[in-house]
Amino acid sequence: MCGIFGYNGAKGAPFKVKEGLKRLEDRGYDSWGVAALKNNRIDIYKRVGSIGEVNKIPLDEDSSIAIGHTRWATHGGVENKNAHPHLSSDGSFALAHNGIVENFQELKQDLQSKGYEFSTETDTEVIVKLVEEHSNKNIDFTEAVRKAFKDLKGRNTIILLDATKSRIYAVRNGSPLVVGIKDDEIFIASDTLSFSNETNQIIEVENNQMVEVNRGIKKLEVSNGDEVDYKIKKMNLEESRIDKEGHPHFMIKEIIEQKHTIRNATLYSYEELFPLINSIRQAEHVYTVGSGTAYFAASQIAYILRRESQLNVTEIKAYEISSYRDLFKKNDVIIAVSQSGETADTIEALEVAKQKDMTVASIVNMIGSTIGKMSDHLFLARSGPEICVAATKSFTAQVAWGYLVAYSLTNRFNRFQDKVDKLTTEIEKLFESGIVQDIGQLTKTLVKEEHFFVLGKGKNYNIALEGALKVKETSYKHFEGFASGELKHGVIALIEKGVPVFLIVSEDENKEDMLSTASEVKSRGAYTIGIARNNNDLFDYFIKMPNLKQLDPLINIIPFQILSYKLAVALELNPDKPRNLAKSVTVK
Repeated sequence: MCGIFGYNGAKGAPFKVKEGLKRLEDRGYDSWGVAALKNNRIDIYKRVGSIGEVNKIPLDEDSSIAIGHTRWATHGGVENKNAHPHLSSDGSFALAHNGIVENFQELKQDLQSKGYEFSTETDTEVIVKLVEEHSNKNIDFTEAVRKAFKDLKGRNTIILLDATKSRIYAVRNGSPLVVGIKDDEIFIASDTLSFSNETNQIIEVENNQMVEVNRGIKKLEVSNGDEVDYKIKKMNLEESRIDKEGHPHFMIKEIIEQKHTIRNATLYSYEELFPLINSIRQAEHVYTVGSGTAYFAASQIAYILRRESQLNVTEIKAYEISSYRDLFKKNDVIIAVSQSGETADTIEALEVAKQKDMTVASIVNMIGSTIGKMSDHLFLARSGPEICVAATKSFTAQVAWGYLVAYSLTNRFNRFQDKVDKLTTEIEKLFESGIVQDIGQLTKTLVKEEHFFVLGKGKNYNIALEGALKVKETSYKHFEGFASGELKHGVIALIEKGVPVFLIVSEDENKEDMLSTASEVKSRGAYTIGIARNNNDLFDYFIKMPNLKQLDPLINIIPFQILSYKLAVALELNPDKPRNLAKSVTVK
């Protein structure tokens, strides 16, 4: 969840770290901090809240080495004392951390019994004291860091600034870490996007490896301390500019970018798809897996593969993988969906799958991710940087890729290309039609309501779920999605006069059922909002959508994305940074 950034190079290190943290802030914005070294002294500046538009921090810009952190709180409240980096007792090093130390209570009790005192509520301070404890054993600081890290359980990545040797140390297990190289400058960060404006030359750090950075780089194995060779890779990074391009928020910019990103996600040739297609054809069972929005994308992909390719496909919530473990068989295929490619629950699900010798495929949006490295068949969503925490363009890109696979499996690759051309044209027309302004007007009617429902069926069922999630993420209102068939089995008890109910109605075999549902809720006083091709007397408010047949879900989600944005703005909330959420969920 948290973001780590380190820099060693020219003067102005605090500025470099601050700018890097801004590019990492979607990983956490509860608090942030920077530690800089100058004249063998570490100075730390940290604050609660977003680093946002902060332009200057009171640290010596003559410093050429610094580390920083932007936090999503797990242990300890959102207070200044709990913000990272943490300074050692003697001020000789500072440390920041991404992850959860699963055995922190046991370690803390042992350290307290040895006389160590703690001033914060974080599990991170346990790591600081562990490094101090090992350093007291008259061993090299590198060795002290390595031994302390070996004591930790769970998925953790740490970065340290050592005043004694003027060096940065970083160690990875689970949570992501990558090194960037530019002439005499070295960057260490949670992802390449944070320094992609500076360089595309990188060194990948694998799990249970550590790097020691001075003017050069040394890479070591955590298990035994042995030095290992590394290669500098040139990454074909996505567009590195991270700005709103005239829009008031990233969210609305990214919603509108779907005019292009859906097409980008499907620009794979049949030859590129064929290895995956061949694996699917040989599999007895196919599974799709994801978490949060990525799960709804995975579930939609499973639906598409069942419906369009007549395959035996099951969708799984990554955090519920254990009940499926005994069903997995060798050569079954599991398709992982993740924006970041670093989602901890999904990584653990894939670890289970690989233990069963399953074939792993993935559709992710970040180059060089852990899930990508675990995959036998890796595909990129090609959505470009998605800065808003609430996913929009990555969701539709992943679902569009699912359609591409399904149509290719049934020898309709070229037919799908025609369909996606029409889809792209219709999305452009939708935005030109003024839908953003229309939903803005609807927002004025809904802004004072607290309870909302979204009903869908068939290909629109997962769209109802994702649409509801999107709005609750940004507006903090109670917004629930259901299969329309659930209405009479309990949900209808929640319908009362004035309750807004959204109904997603496509021109398909489910249309009559959806209109019957509209009649049922309207007769009980609901305020009905139809998202459909044609208006109907059953709708109190109508949002006109094109008829794209099988591809309807890719455009039917857009009104909910816009509504989530408009409601957040109307409520004076920041749609880009919803409370308590982070973009990359790297902890369980």
